[in-house]
Amino acid sequence: MFKFFRKIRYKHMSENKTAKYLKYAFGEIVLVVIGILIALSINSWNQDRLDQLDKNEILSKLHVEFQLNKKILQDYTLTMDASMNANIKLLSLIGESREVLSKQNLDSLFYEAYQGFELAFSENAAKNIVEGGRLNLFKNEDMTTLLNQWNSLSEIREKRLNKLDSWNNEYSIPYLIPHISFKEMDANANFRWSGKSKVKPDYYPLFQKVEFENLLENTLWYQENLNVRLEETQVLIDKVINASKPTIDSKK
Repeated sequence: MFKFFRKIRYKHMSENKTAKYLKYAFGEIVLVVIGILIALSINSWNQDRLDQLDKNEILSKLHVEFQLNKKILQDYTLTMDASMNANIKLLSLIGESREVLSKQNLDSLFYEAYQGFELAFSENAAKNIVEGGRLNLFKNEDMTTLLNQWNSLSEIREKRLNKLDSWNNEYSIPYLIPHISFKEMDANANFRWSGKSKVKPDYYPLFQKVEFENLLENTLWYQENLNVRLEETQVLIDKVINASKPTIDSKK
């Protein structure tokens, strides 16, 4: 095509037909521009196709990851609820008589209240998106906002978890050491070293102390503050699961 235009151009130049030459020269320019635009359009279409494939793969990984996180949170919430219920029960026994306390399985309550547990979400897909600079694949979609919210909430939730852990490790457990038998408390978990204690202390004086009441109340306060963030986390997980749900087109 360009060879054809070039021959005509030379012919008109030799015949000194400037006007016609300019028309053909302009035609050549138009063809070049059209060719460039077509090439750019094809490249853009191909890049959009690759981006969509990449985006679908990321969404699939997010969907699986947050379904797992939902189960992790449900298990953690059950453990947290059991701990809070045990603490509430212990709090209700403050100031009670020996007779009332003797009817309670206090070692079991202490075990439920202070069992060790941690919250560890699967975040590989979410972190790879943010740290790998791949949020641009979602442009102005809801997923960008949801993942940013997830990162912010994770930091806040981590602070609440650390405060509760610090309170238990620095105050609750040290306070209880002289007053209860950890050996009998851990018998509820059937540890090899747990069982009956030959020097089990009298629990009655512990339940007559306002310090113990305050300790329980503050533990519950930390747990309730954490629960607020856990509820927000549950809502956010459901939103991510819904937003990353595979569509019919993405399965093709």
